[in-house]
Amino acid sequence: MNLLPNLKVEEMVRSFSVKSNDYMYVNYVSSLIRSILSLHDLINNKIQAKEQEQENAKLEQKKEDDAKKVKELLEQKKLDEALKGLTDDTAGEKDKTTPKK
Repeated sequence: MNLLPNLKVEEMVRSFSVKSNDYMYVNYVSSLIRSILSLHDLINNKIQAKEQEQENAKLEQKKEDDAKKVKELLEQKKLDEALKGLTDDTAGEKDKTTPKK
């Protein structure tokens, strides 16, 4: 007893051929969709990375600007203290040179 289909019938051969082509088409389309989705994710990832990089650059620039402001304020404070010290010394010398009555 033979359980295999008769492959000599043209209709059977055509039927196997169509079914095989359908399977190949499904594989092709699924691979194509998977590739498109992967590319989409890659593009989104690149955009997100670029936005993060720009945000980090802005934060770094702000930190540098803040550090410059702090440095300038410290220098101004030192200069003010030095001028105040000079004015106090000058006032003390005037008191010494002014004759007392």
